[in-house]
Amino acid sequence: MLELDATEHPTELLERFNSYLEGEFPKHGQKWEGCTHLYFSVCNRSHWYAVEVDIAKSTMFIYDPDRIYSTDDQIRADLKPMTMILPMLLKKINIVIDALAIERITTTSKQSNS
Repeated sequence: MLELDATEHPTELLERFNSYLEGEFPKHGQKWEGCTHLYFSVCNRSHWYAVEVDIAKSTMFIYDPDRIYSTDDQIRADLKPMTMILPMLLKKINIVIDALAIERITTTSKQSNS
């Protein structure tokens, strides 16, 4: 698992992401060429939420029905490194995204167990 540090410079993160881009990591990864969506999870303040990146829409959809744990501003802060890194990575495979919008989806079901 790769953990992001919001204080780390984006070019340093970019180097660490090359193995993902080339499909070398994780073990059964695939190259990102031809991808239309990316999916990952984020854990912050002991709370998990899912992220879907729709490349065509240049949008990160955040699936988090529970507003108790994270405000919209906190989620934006959590994802700031990704909003910088993903466009840099995608540019390496000739997909140009100027900026990623963030849209929070709160209509998904809540997990009832811990």
